Amino acid sequence: MRVSVVIKDNSSVKDPASALGEAVGKLVEEAVKKVVEELARKYKLTVHAKQKISDKAGIRFEVDLPIYKEDKLIGIIDVKYLRYTKHARDKASWVVVAHRRLAASYPTIQRTAVVLHGHGWSKDAKKLIATSCIDVIELEPAKLDEILDDYGIKFVWHEKNAETPRESWKRFQELSNEEKKKIIEAIVEDVRERLEEWFRTRLIGDTDDVKLSLSFLCPEAKVMMSLTSFFEEH
Repeated sequence: MRVSVVIKDNSSVKDPASALGEAVGKLVEEAVKKVVEELARKYKLTVHAKQKISDKAGIRFEVDLPIYKEDKLIGIIDVKYLRYTKHARDKASWVVVAHRRLAASYPTIQRTAVVLHGHGWSKDAKKLIATSCIDVIELEPAKLDEILDDYGIKFVWHEKNAETPRESWKRFQELSNEEKKKIIEAIVEDVRERLEEWFRTRLIGDTDDVKLSLSFLCPEAKVMMSLTSFFEEH
């Protein structure tokens, strides 16, 4: 497995907390991408690299993992990190706008999902996403904290604490490629089963003996129809 996380010189980083969050976020993205690519091969689908996709109004949205079947866009998976709850509603709203507009623009899309990680995702923000018919797959913050703690990296601290993120960022920079691969593998093991369930039930249509265990599921609410109608009319 190739690890493509680029490490910056610690002396040039003004915000270690942000730098660490970005670096860990890339490891999570690598893990999710690895699983999604494996599942795509298994089900004879294609996953493109991060891609900007336009809705029918010409507005472009960057999608982390667009999934295609015979050149038709059938699914979207994004990976979103959030540390502070104060930004949760705004970030959730943006996810909803992007996914619903693209779903309304591409009738071939069967389902979209978002993998959330970080302590900032509030219950209300997750409900906002899920009740907009976007499935939520959550990497539990405590689990990610545990994985990183095994390598001497503390990933939770008070907002005004500058020392912990500085020391953790320093430790992250000292990680070998082999250690990063092990972190990715640990994340893979945590999300693999739920991602496969999502593929089978949402994209492949295999619901036999499968009970989705995702954190939040779309209740097939009328909001889906009303939002789709709104975007079709505008």
